[in-house]
Amino acid sequence: MKRNRALNQDKREAILVAAIEEFYTKGYEGSSMDTISKEANVSKATVYNHFKNKEDLFLSIATILETRFEHSFDYTYAKEIPLDRQLREIASREMDFLSSQENMKLIHIVTIVMIQKNTIGSKLLEMAKDECMIMTSKWFDEAKADKKLLFESSAFVSQQFIGMLKSFAFLPQLYGAPILSPSEQKRVIDEAVDMILKLYSK
Repeated sequence: MKRNRALNQDKREAILVAAIEEFYTKGYEGSSMDTISKEANVSKATVYNHFKNKEDLFLSIATILETRFEHSFDYTYAKEIPLDRQLREIASREMDFLSSQENMKLIHIVTIVMIQKNTIGSKLLEMAKDECMIMTSKWFDEAKADKKLLFESSAFVSQQFIGMLKSFAFLPQLYGAPILSPSEQKRVIDEAVDMILKLYSK
């Protein structure tokens, strides 16, 4: 029984890998379950055993991205650690996430469908949440409560901080620019952290 479950899991993973490539190269509308089954080296029936239709398969891929977000941005404010170190840790996690070719591929796939006015795009918008922004806002609220930073809106400061990172390490890459080098990432992180500390340190 365990061997069968492992085999089924392997087939499911193969289908997801094939689907990611199919959606990335052809888009949602241009992709087909036939091609995905062939690329995954499984029967079409096997694909439908795991995913009831193409939309279900696509939403499963979006869930993979959501789960990765949740795991990557799980951090809390620590009173004993200097602010600059904590901010650099937050920024570094964001950079690490956006420096992954696999993550960027998933983001690209989901983003394109989200901006299209169709049923699945609407579903993606409903389930979408920016874990990094949520956790960063919470961190800023706790830093303010600890009387280390002073500002009016944690949501605004978070958008300012993460938005600066994404303007260099996300939006250009979404349109085909290369991922930032380690030295470029460090420069962006340093400037983003310095900006926040200069504007909001008490």
